[in-house]
Amino acid sequence: MKAYLMGAAGTAGLYAALKLALPHLTGPVAWLLSGYGADVLAGGMILCLFNCVLLAFRIPPIRRALPAAGFLLLCGLFWEYVTPLYRPGAVSDPWDLLAYVLGGLGMVKVRGRSES
Repeated sequence: MKAYLMGAAGTAGLYAALKLALPHLTGPVAWLLSGYGADVLAGGMILCLFNCVLLAFRIPPIRRALPAAGFLLLCGLFWEYVTPLYRPGAVSDPWDLLAYVLGGLGMVKVRGRSES
């Protein structure tokens, strides 16, 4: 569980750094990071936190890419298409789904490397 908590803390740190850096960036990099940077980090964060919950209940964590992608896709579908139904101002962006999955798959790769 410690590895997943450290992954979540690292992701939170990257999010803070992103928020500090964004006002100083310009051009396509600023556009990409402002639009999708937090979503990529969210995919990694949710996977780390979900794995912590699984481990707390003595359930094996998600360590492979396909189950992680499926889980993150379901989370993304909820956030992008159900949340706007009950939260005023929320909008759907299908590219966010890709960002969530890529961020989570990056975490699977990182966690997989550290567990070997």
